[in-house]
Amino acid sequence: MNKSIHIFIVDDNRLFREGLVSMLEEQDDLIVVGQAENGREALKMIKKLRPQIALIDIGLPDKDGIEVTQTLHDDMPEVKVIILGMPDLTEQIMVCIEAGAVGYVLKEASFDHLVETIRSAQRGESFCSPRMAASLFSRVAELAGEGTSHGSVKLTPREVQIINQIAEGLTNKEIAKLLSIEVQTVKNHVHNILDKLQLQNRIEAVQYARERKLLKKN
Repeated sequence: MNKSIHIFIVDDNRLFREGLVSMLEEQDDLIVVGQAENGREALKMIKKLRPQIALIDIGLPDKDGIEVTQTLHDDMPEVKVIILGMPDLTEQIMVCIEAGAVGYVLKEASFDHLVETIRSAQRGESFCSPRMAASLFSRVAELAGEGTSHGSVKLTPREVQIINQIAEGLTNKEIAKLLSIEVQTVKNHVHNILDKLQLQNRIEAVQYARERKLLKKN
């Protein structure tokens, strides 16, 4: 490799994070320029260090990995995000892609697979395992079927989740606490929901979801 790839790691598990740093730095073309244990710290440091690749745990304790990815995509699109996640989270993978991630690596995957994903991302390629690709294609087909039944507007799993919580009578502050995200992020989701569906208020959004059987049964 001719040029080093600068990497930033975000994970709240110190043992995992520091082990990953040690292993990555054994690669001649990979340089870990920084690390953080939470989303807020990560955003500040990434803004300062400007790495090429950010490896982000999906389950951070403050801002979740999806929220951090969305912020980076909006404010620093040159930073390519690879999510470190858990298996059987196909819907979460879809949300990560929508947020701007270029890769999703399971924490149970091999180190070689992670390195291959990093190098692919740096070349401008999106990369995931064959198993995950099969899950994604299955989910895309499912969403296409939902689109045929419910019209062309598609809500993300996070937006459906928030509508369900609105239907339960939760305020933006209560939803934010439940999801461990910022109140402003909840407001942004609600705004996007109303804008997508061309509705006037939260009541209309709940009614829309009820008519399309998007609300969970208690």
